[in-house]
Amino acid sequence: MSDDFEGEITSDRALQSGHVWVGGGPYPAQSTLAAALARFVPAYPRVSVRLVIRDWDELLRGLRSRDIEFFVAETSTLQQEVDVAIEPLPRHPLYFAARAGHPLATDRNATATDIFAHPIVSVSRIPSRMLEPLRAAQRKSADPEAAMRSFPALECNALSVISQVVLGSDAVMVTTLTSIVADLESGRITLLGKEPWMSTNYGIISLKNHALTLAASRFREFVI
Repeated sequence: MSDDFEGEITSDRALQSGHVWVGGGPYPAQSTLAAALARFVPAYPRVSVRLVIRDWDELLRGLRSRDIEFFVAETSTLQQEVDVAIEPLPRHPLYFAARAGHPLATDRNATATDIFAHPIVSVSRIPSRMLEPLRAAQRKSADPEAAMRSFPALECNALSVISQVVLGSDAVMVTTLTSIVADLESGRITLLGKEPWMSTNYGIISLKNHALTLAASRFREFVI
C-alpha cells in the first residue's frame, strides 16, 4: 500500500465530524457547488455543510471575517485583491435563454443586439468583462426603445425567481446550461444563442497563508 493511499485513508477516518463553511455566487452555487455537495454529503454524513449564496463582494467580506473558508465565484473582479488566492476552474459557455414560444425562439443565433428588444434579467451582478460588450450591443440597436431599455431589467440572486420571470414573460436570461437543464429537457425554456465572449470565469477563492480545515480541504477536492 502506498504512502499516499495510507494518508488518504487516515484523512477519511479523521472526517467523522466537522464543519464546512463555504460560499458561492448564484450560478456556481447552482451548478459547481450543488454537484459537489451531491457527492460530498453522502460520502461524509457526519460533516455538516453551510453554503452561503451571495455576490462576490459579500463573499469576500465573509472570507476575510472567517465566516467562510473559501468560495466559488467570478474571478475577474478579484484580481487586485492581494490577500486572496485564486484557483481557476474550467470555463463553460453562457447562453441567452427564454421561454418556449418566445418571439426570438425561431432564431437560434440571436445576437446580443437582438436580445435587447426584450427585458434582460440577471441572477447576479454582471461583471465588467461582460457588461461592456452587452452595453455596446444595446447601443447598436436600431430600435430607440431598445436603446433606452433598463438593463438589467431585474437583478436577483435567486435563480428560481429569475426562472419564473422568464417563464411568465418575454424576458431573456443569460445562463449556464447546468442551471436550467431540467427546464431545457422539459421544453419549457429554449436557448436563443450566444456570443463568443460569453463564458464563465469561476475560481476557488481562499485566503493566502490560511490553511483550510480537513473537511474544507476535502470538499475543495470534490469541487475541483
